[in-house]
Amino acid sequence: MLPFYAPANDTILWQTYHRPPGTFNFGENKGQGFVQQSLQMIIEQMPEYQHEMPITTLARAIADIKAGKKACHPALYITPEREKEMIFSNASILNANNRVIARPEKILPFLDNGQVSLEKILQQNSLIFGHVKNRSYGNAIDDIFKKYHQAENILQIDNIDLSRLFQMIERERVDLSIAYPFEIHHYLKNNPQSTGQLAAYTIANIPAYNIGAVACPKNAWGKKVIQQVNTILKKIKPTAEYQAAITAWRETERVNPAFIQYYREYFLTH
Repeated sequence: MLPFYAPANDTILWQTYHRPPGTFNFGENKGQGFVQQSLQMIIEQMPEYQHEMPITTLARAIADIKAGKKACHPALYITPEREKEMIFSNASILNANNRVIARPEKILPFLDNGQVSLEKILQQNSLIFGHVKNRSYGNAIDDIFKKYHQAENILQIDNIDLSRLFQMIERERVDLSIAYPFEIHHYLKNNPQSTGQLAAYTIANIPAYNIGAVACPKNAWGKKVIQQVNTILKKIKPTAEYQAAITAWRETERVNPAFIQYYREYFLTH
């Protein structure tokens, strides 16, 4: 629950969709996702704004930001295409990188030393890939998709809840997709109707971690908001409270030496 603020002259629309455990937009854990917890720490330092949380699709959120509306997203990948029409803060979120999500029997022919060649999957055109519309998977993975964006086996999906996508894979309406390991873990743990047959596979030649950032319109208003956010991030990112916020629901990362090293050496400096 957001704290009450005195009336302000400006409002920020923090647009998100239901994507546990990053964002919970309904249910008993509403507002307690790790993206929401870290955003709350930023919001607490911005009392001069009204802060609203409209629920939308990722595509709509990005469209509104690009259109110059007073809308921001708390955690997006920075891509060259997005930077043309959006302005980004310094790193606000740190995640283990995306994985291929599939039923094991589907992915077996594409495994090599426990890793999946995403490029080989797209080249062979034999499996249907469910791609969340307008979602970035980080520059390295996005670059692979650019090479095969006209492939017939890529199905674009408008999505406000990844549970729907995972269910499509379980029911073999699509064969695979990409998601964060914590997203599929949360789905399998909290959906008793799941078949439990999905697994997450590391993508070959992709770094272990990646960062997300606050995104706002590329105009004077957005630039002002991002400048304020960067000032706040510089102050709160080194704190134990912020590290706890961005690792909520994935507490094992707090004692993971690789995560700790990346946090200290890269996340705090970007």
